Amino acid sequence: MAASQEFQAFAHVLAGQYELEREIGRGGMGVVYLGRDLRLDRAVAIKTLPPHLANDVTIRERFLREARTAAHLSHPNIVPIYRADEVDGHVFFVMGYVDGPSVAELVRDAGPQDPRDVLRAMRDVAAALGYASERGVVHRDVKCENILIDRNTGRALVTDFGIARLAEAAPLTATGQVLGTVYYMSPEQVTGEALDGRSDLYALGVVGFYALTGRFPFDAPMASAVLVAQVNKPPPPVLTIAPGAPRALAEIIDRCLAKNPASRYASGDELAGVLAQVEPEVARDAQRAALVPHPPAVVSEEEAQAIWARAAELQAATGIQPRPAPVPRSRDAARDAAQTSGYNVGAVRDAALEAGIPAQYVEHAMAERGLVHAPAGGPRPATTHVTDRSSPPSRFYGASTNVEYEAVVNGEMPEADFDLLVDTIRRRMEMAGAVNVVGHSLTWTTLARNRSAHVSVISRHGKTTIRVAENMEPLTRRARVVAAGGGAYLIAGIASAVGSHLWSVPASAGLLAAAIGTVAGLARFSFISSVRKRQRRFRGLVEELAQQAQESTDATAAAPAPGVRPKLAP
Repeated sequence: MAASQEFQAFAHVLAGQYELEREIGRGGMGVVYLGRDLRLDRAVAIKTLPPHLANDVTIRERFLREARTAAHLSHPNIVPIYRADEVDGHVFFVMGYVDGPSVAELVRDAGPQDPRDVLRAMRDVAAALGYASERGVVHRDVKCENILIDRNTGRALVTDFGIARLAEAAPLTATGQVLGTVYYMSPEQVTGEALDGRSDLYALGVVGFYALTGRFPFDAPMASAVLVAQVNKPPPPVLTIAPGAPRALAEIIDRCLAKNPASRYASGDELAGVLAQVEPEVARDAQRAALVPHPPAVVSEEEAQAIWARAAELQAATGIQPRPAPVPRSRDAARDAAQTSGYNVGAVRDAALEAGIPAQYVEHAMAERGLVHAPAGGPRPATTHVTDRSSPPSRFYGASTNVEYEAVVNGEMPEADFDLLVDTIRRRMEMAGAVNVVGHSLTWTTLARNRSAHVSVISRHGKTTIRVAENMEPLTRRARVVAAGGGAYLIAGIASAVGSHLWSVPASAGLLAAAIGTVAGLARFSFISSVRKRQRRFRGLVEELAQQAQESTDATAAAPAPGVRPKLAP
């Protein structure tokens, strides 16, 4: 066989230095053999260029140059390179041997992985990528096949630094690399822009997505369709594909997959730190999910229709009434086990999405029927945190004279959904206002003469910022008028009493001071009460607007490709 002859020829070239044992991997950019370094008596992996590429001088020189550059990287989560050389026309490099499978092999053999394992692998790889980026090295080809899990320690190691540059210099038809790589390419890599470490973090996000869900964010029969999607189509949020996944890990992966590099983590070190921070939470959620019985794979046609109807009902109620968290109902395990015909649960979800029902309503309806492990509705505290930017309380008035609240939501809310926010603003503010939409921003300003409240929504740079504010100067003026008017009325009354000799001057002065203090206190109390009432109203408004914006961005990201049809179970 040709492979045997190839093996024997290469083994002959390396005789006396390395002993080849067997082939352990093969791809468009080379063949990997398990060998033994005879001088140091240790197992090594040896990667060699296939002959049709080794004969190209440019590719051969770049192969050696990139391998030698990668050899300078020394990190516990990077497979070390010991040697890069050319002997009798065979171009190869020798690296450390990792006894364990790749992430690709793990998912292929066992399906979606335990979230705790996914987090640990991502954390290790992020640390390696951060280390390399600090030294000016961008991997360019982070993918499941290039992440190895040491069988003894569970440590993840990254391999093939520099191979992506080599692939760029080789004809794609000759290497076959494009089909295996397009799933991981960042938008900026597809469009040929300058790359930095954040491009590798995008690819790592794809790795996490695939390991957690068993599928890629974008998939299509043609590589060109995947490339177009990488640039133009928002990825589906992890929780729309794997509702039972720990939310903290899902949101980290979602952020890695942001189209705009500025919206991702700034570096691998930052990402590794965030992953380490949420590890206890992910472990807790994964443990809880493991105790929940798996939902059925098939539901009856009647239940599928009920799910679609409930999801449509929830969608229709958006902006009219708050959506409560779903309350899961218990299921009849025996009945579920006996259900052999009907609709696949995944197909029920896909059909609803195709019909234009946003993912959050579909997941809510399915959660109510106990078909997903984690509730999909209710508030999302991780992405709708409200920041109080009000001025400090005035020492004179006792409350803030400028009230302001802000929330930032990941993702850009489409302008087409701004009308939902306008309805909510009008309902919450209970007054007339002027609406203005320019570009990716919406503003609402009250038309009331004695109010200066305004609401703004700005959707750009990978996020949606919601801000509600009002200057309380009209209320302070009212408080001053009340205090002055009450004081003047009291002064006039007491002066009249003194003139009529009803009260003595000293007694009248004391009474006057007490009365003015009471009037001022009442005015101050009225101001504080009014401000606090508006603070509660504004905070509630920001929370609701942020929730709507999050649902809108989630629905946009989860918009399915046309042509999807529900599948009947066999």
